[in-house]
Amino acid sequence: MDLLREGQKITIYFQKSTNMVEMSCEIEKVFDDRLDLLLPQYFMRYIECLQVGAKLTAKAFSKLGTIDFNTVVIASPLEDNFTIELDYNSLKLTPGNELPVIEAIEKIDIKHRDEVYPTKTFEISSEYVKFYSDKTFVIGDFIDCTLKLPKTYGIINFRAAVSEIDAIYSNELTAQISTMTENDRQNLLYYMYVYTTNSD
Repeated sequence: MDLLREGQKITIYFQKSTNMVEMSCEIEKVFDDRLDLLLPQYFMRYIECLQVGAKLTAKAFSKLGTIDFNTVVIASPLEDNFTIELDYNSLKLTPGNELPVIEAIEKIDIKHRDEVYPTKTFEISSEYVKFYSDKTFVIGDFIDCTLKLPKTYGIINFRAAVSEIDAIYSNELTAQISTMTENDRQNLLYYMYVYTTNSD
């Protein structure tokens, strides 16, 4: 639930006849498995689509990107509030127009030509990683990386190519990510979102 916060803007989508309706809301309260939403004044025109058990698609907007998930309406707007139940299996974070970047020191193992070099990152993004290394690399070297995130965020595996070696500090390198599974990508984005949120 760290992805979602009170006061965050959220848009819900649902089918009405042959049209897709888009409704802008705000998160009023966050629970472990559901959200209370503040609906716009015009919601009554769509009341038949917002009954208990109705299926919705929702997008929440954050500094890091857009969070998409499916929901089930579990309380009618005619009650005290409008509550949607979350489908955690459908949660997905898509980066926005700006590339998500965090300055984070995390453990990373760099494998190159069957040798593994434990080191640390100093910058992480969804497209590249910057790390320290006393091992000599050249531009274009392919490396297999194991990024060890804290707590329960997991271990992220990906392949990258060394794209930059700092002209002054030769032990500071940038590697462009070339291969990463979608699951690892989502876990990485989730960690970056939480890291950014907790750093505010």
